[in-house]
Amino acid sequence: MDDTDLVQTGIGLLASVYRLRRKMLDGDDEPGSTGYPELLAGALDFTMTADSAVPAEYAAEVQDVVKQAVDELARRQEAVMRGLLMGFVKVVEAYEDEDLRPDVLQLLQQLSLEVATAPPEE
Repeated sequence: MDDTDLVQTGIGLLASVYRLRRKMLDGDDEPGSTGYPELLAGALDFTMTADSAVPAEYAAEVQDVVKQAVDELARRQEAVMRGLLMGFVKVVEAYEDEDLRPDVLQLLQQLSLEVATAPPEE
């Protein structure tokens, strides 16, 4: 995927979260999926090859270390993405409540505190 596709994926995530929230607020018993997994399909997937001088007997160990690093990076990216989506919803709620000039920084700081004090997800 090129950068434009990735940016559009991010915008699509925001739109999906907003649509899901609207359905829930409207009392829709079956709000459906956020579309999150479908939108990310391919966005974070990539393959690469490396022509290196790693001896064959160490190749599996090197691959394992690289996989661990990529998995940790993906976990961190996903947590940041959740924060962005939660922040978006918080700002939308303030505007929808007809607060014409919400203090966005205060809203996001409050949300950050809420995330910090919430029980960890499993």
